[in-house]
Amino acid sequence: MRYQDQQFQHREQAILHSALALFRQHSWETVTIAEVAEAAGIGKGTVYKHFPSKEALFAELVLDFSQRCLEGYRLLPAGDKPDDRLRQSIRQGLTDCRRDPLMAQLCMHCERPEFKERLSPEYRQRFASMEAAFAEHFGALVSQALGDLALPDSDCLLLLAAMDACFSGAMLRITSGRLGDWLGDIAMDTYLDQITDFIIAGLHGQAAHLLAQPRLQGN
Repeated sequence: MRYQDQQFQHREQAILHSALALFRQHSWETVTIAEVAEAAGIGKGTVYKHFPSKEALFAELVLDFSQRCLEGYRLLPAGDKPDDRLRQSIRQGLTDCRRDPLMAQLCMHCERPEFKERLSPEYRQRFASMEAAFAEHFGALVSQALGDLALPDSDCLLLLAAMDACFSGAMLRITSGRLGDWLGDIAMDTYLDQITDFIIAGLHGQAAHLLAQPRLQGN
């Protein structure tokens, strides 16, 4: 790699590091590019050479965080039961949100369609590729978890969407910092375990329900 390219990458990482540090200290919605530049020790114009907007900064941080999470899920052991890897992946995902609520908040922010519409085509494509990689990973785990319960691909996709909705709801609770007064003094670990068990039980229960439904000939 050329020296100029190395310097460019080094400066880009410094910008991301400075931005993330500021986002952790202050409201990430109010931090400005000028403040990021000052924290990184470079000019504001230099930041724009790497990231055309603060939204591009958000996108880069979220894509990096998502990639690291996905790599961690892929390394989880198989376990003894067909749904062990899926269970571990879901539980690990909830733990990742708990450990880094800022990044979980940014992930939810970047999922909004209106946010993605403001991104460059390159970033939109990178998000699409990342989402496809997650869908492929968890889709394979769902098929593995169902074992002999063979479902059409369309049904598996709906199950995956339902799991994602449950997970997203849990993310929202976790990042809010409170579970709700009505839950009393329930520990966060207990809460995350219950969410994981609920998703797994729902997967098996709904899969069995779908298989029991009469289908039109040829479907």
